[in-house]
Amino acid sequence: MQVGYKQLAETIRKRKSIRVFSDTAVEIFDNNTDLIEHFGILPLAGDIKVKIKVLKKNEVNNKRSSYCIAFYSEEKPRHLENIGFIGQQLDLALQSMGIGTCWWGMKKPKRAYKKTDGLSCVITMTAGHPKETETRTYPDGFIRKKTDEIITGSTTADSLIEAARIAPSAVNLQPWLIEKADSKYNFYIRPPKSMMEKMIKDMRHIDMGIAMAHLFVQAKADGQNVSFCFEGENIKQGGYIASIETS
Repeated sequence: MQVGYKQLAETIRKRKSIRVFSDTAVEIFDNNTDLIEHFGILPLAGDIKVKIKVLKKNEVNNKRSSYCIAFYSEEKPRHLENIGFIGQQLDLALQSMGIGTCWWGMKKPKRAYKKTDGLSCVITMTAGHPKETETRTYPDGFIRKKTDEIITGSTTADSLIEAARIAPSAVNLQPWLIEKADSKYNFYIRPPKSMMEKMIKDMRHIDMGIAMAHLFVQAKADGQNVSFCFEGENIKQGGYIASIETS
């Protein structure tokens, strides 16, 4: 990881979605850098092929910023969570360097850029230098569910769960539910209740990967070893997604 996990964990507590950008060039984007390799980003599911491309505004009908990051993936079980997991690591890495980002769930590239190397575009993220420096203060700057609303069972909150709690999500709906069993954190997705939640079904699964990325980053920043597990049972409150085990 080109940016240390401690720096990424610090960024978790001050990151902010940026929607107003300057036209200043971003060298790392203009050089066609392989962002996954450059930042040493780790996947949630390593058996899923993914690719990240930086597109220009005329390739996405993007009036927000000069750049738009497109996330491509083959369609396999957990590919949406995997994209959220990868993309949020990139989000934190870029914001830690002063480059603004914002997940853009409803915007897809123009037809010529919807696929690359046989992979389909899943979601995009606007990016570039913010017009003004924008961060937020922790914890008052985060409008999120309370801890007891995102944990289940006999789980006691800790710094890892707190990192996941303040993760961004589509329409700030925060679909995750977390159970801690010994050193394992089990992630569940709440069933959709509103029409809005049903409309953004795919983004809710991407959001699960985003929350898992925050917990993963915090665990690595704390010097812990991390492994992933995909064997678990649904619970009454939600469907099982995956687990992160720490040691």
